[in-house]
Amino acid sequence: MALTVVMAAVAVVSSGRVDASPAGAPDNVTTLSPRLRFLPLDQPGEPVNISAWSQALMDYRIVESQAVAPAAYVVSGSEGRLLSGAGDQVLARHVQGRPGQRFGLYTPGALLKDDQGRALGQVMIRQGVVRLERSGSPLSTLTVEKSPREVSAGAHLMALDGWVPPAQLVPRAAPAGTQGRIIDRPGAGHMVGLRDIVVIDLGRHRVIPGMRLRVQGEAESVTDPVTHESLALDGGVLGELLVVRTFEQASLALVTRAGLPMATGDRVEAIGDD
Repeated sequence: MALTVVMAAVAVVSSGRVDASPAGAPDNVTTLSPRLRFLPLDQPGEPVNISAWSQALMDYRIVESQAVAPAAYVVSGSEGRLLSGAGDQVLARHVQGRPGQRFGLYTPGALLKDDQGRALGQVMIRQGVVRLERSGSPLSTLTVEKSPREVSAGAHLMALDGWVPPAQLVPRAAPAGTQGRIIDRPGAGHMVGLRDIVVIDLGRHRVIPGMRLRVQGEAESVTDPVTHESLALDGGVLGELLVVRTFEQASLALVTRAGLPMATGDRVEAIGDD
């Protein structure tokens, strides 16, 4: 099923639509409630085709915080060149393997932390694949099988993990009370949009592939320049995510719907929660 969204369906604060202050709020605080309109899924529960994101999903992995950092790295290209591309050979140190074994070339991404500052791991972004030709000490020779860009000195070598994304995922509800945050948009900036892949701080013990989560905006307050009232603006629903791969302490998710700007740091929660 194609993932679609009507970009004109945006959250709006209707003229004159002002909700009464919630119980317990100061008398001079007025709450404005934006409304976010989405087109519903064609048929709830119908499998979502994620094959278009297979390559991007395989290019992102998370090295858990307790794992040993990869020691193997590229020293140079063949004949002393600093940069190499597909079909060229590279020289690397600390490579352990047998001739013919394939490795991923990775560059480090963001260091992942939760709200309390505890380390959750590190994003590693795959830049290509190399094949071991000859083991040596201190240098081993490898051939670059594929790489969309030049291979630079210092790139990490890691054994391929063999994970292959499913072609489809069946959406399901996340357990009530599930809450977390978007903590990274691998290889990009902080702003998040439709069809982006993001990292959330929920691991495999809390979510599984296929679970849907909503991105919830934080409440804000502004001061009316005329009346000097404090106006509380409810954050509203910014978009939705579909969990696609889980790790021990974090997961990758795909943005399936977006109605308002989202960014790293935004809260995610079970869709059924109020």
